[in-house]
Parts: sequence; structure tokens; C-alpha cells
Amino acid sequence: MGKPVLLLRLEGPLQSWGSRSRWDVRDTQPEPTKSGVIGLLGCALGYPVGDPRLEQRLDAGLRFGVRVEEPGRAIQDYQTITDFLPTAEGKFKHSGVKVAASLEKLRADPHAIPATIISPRAYLEDASFLAALEETGAAPGVLAECAAALQRPAWPYYLGRKACVPTRPIFEALTEAYAGIEDALRRHPWSWLGASLHPRAGAPAVVEAYVEDESGPLVRQDAVLTNVARQYGFRRARRLEVRLAPAQGDAP
Repeated sequence: MGKPVLLLRLEGPLQSWGSRSRWDVRDTQPEPTKSGVIGLLGCALGYPVGDPRLEQRLDAGLRFGVRVEEPGRAIQDYQTITDFLPTAEGKFKHSGVKVAASLEKLRADPHAIPATIISPRAYLEDASFLAALEETGAAPGVLAECAAALQRPAWPYYLGRKACVPTRPIFEALTEAYAGIEDALRRHPWSWLGASLHPRAGAPAVVEAYVEDESGPLVRQDAVLTNVARQYGFRRARRLEVRLAPAQGDAP
């Protein structure tokens, strides 16, 4: 018997996993971020934005890894936003380029006109990922709670942004068939529902995976921190090169 591992399938026509998306330009990373997956689990569990359990139970209690089944294609959408928009200084834009300190006064002022900005939004199109999580020991039992919540979610969940709905069930398995998340990412059967529409036949020979590792050479700023500014902490990871088996069997 191995170590309990929670496996998720993250697949849809659009996904977006931003790591520097605080203001007008909303980016996406080429693979799901830990903060984005923690937010997805928080939706399933019914944790609101800013709930300390997102950091104390989910981020601290779960070690994260992800395998790129299909990288998809990066695209950018042209969007605009019209509102009394916050600035980095804590003030609010209005009437084009003017700035005011009080949102309440702006809303009460009949002469104040909401500002409009251009906000480019990046997405991954037709991508697919296998995410794997295991417990760190900081929150015993959290893995089973997440598995149950994904199958009966408190709120709808999405792939990074609310407009990005999954096209297959996210819950794949809660299994003890693997020694840990590295073993699961190396051995779990490859799957991508969009493969039937792709000119490439079957699974690729080699795929990339990234595993959270305190001594890893890669730095990711996607660790959940509970703070008003919604800033994120740093974590370390390492890259795996996964050679897939020529013939894919049934999932354990």
C-alpha cells in the first residue's frame, strides 16, 4: 500500500493560471499554479476569499505537483473594464484619468464618471493537466475532505477564472496505488479528451511535470498567504521529465 494521493484532471476549452495578475494585465502561467488549485479546492469546500483555512489547511497541508498532458495554445483576449477602479496607492480612478481617495464620495458624486481601462487577458486554449496532491502532515485528513468536496462541491469551481469551466470531472481519484505525487505523475495513465480531435495520434512519448520541493531549483510565487493585498508567497519546485508507457492501461 502506498501513500494517499489526490489526482485531479484540469481540462477545458480555456484555462488561466495567473501569477502576476494584480492590475490591468492578467497573465497565465503555462501550467496550473498551486494558488489556483488551492482556490479551486476552496470553492469546493465553501471557503470564502480571505478565509485563513486556505493558507493554514490547504496550502500548508498539501504538497502539489502537476503534469502537462497537453500544453494547449496561449491566446490573449481584448477586454475593457469600466468602474471606479482601485490604484496601487489605494485610491480610485474616475472621469478618465482623475484619482480620488474615497470610493463612497465618488459614488455619491453625480459628476464623477467611472474610468475605463484596457485589460488584456491571457488564456490557455485546449490544454490538459494532471494535478497531484499529498498531505504534508500540517492538516491531517484534509486530502479526504477535498476529495469528498470535489464530488459534492459547495460552490461551482473553475480553471483559474470564473469563465473557464472544466469539460470533464475534475476529481480523478483518491488512491494509495502510488508511493507519492512523484510516482503518481510518472506512472498514472495519460489522458486528454481532446486527443480525438487532434492530428497527433495517441500520447506523446515524453511530458513535463513540476513537483513542489523545498530544495528544488525553481521558484514559484504562488503560495497562498492570507492578507488584504492578496499577495502571494514563494515556494520551490523541480521539473520532472516523464516518459510515458507506450500502451496506456486502465487507471488504478
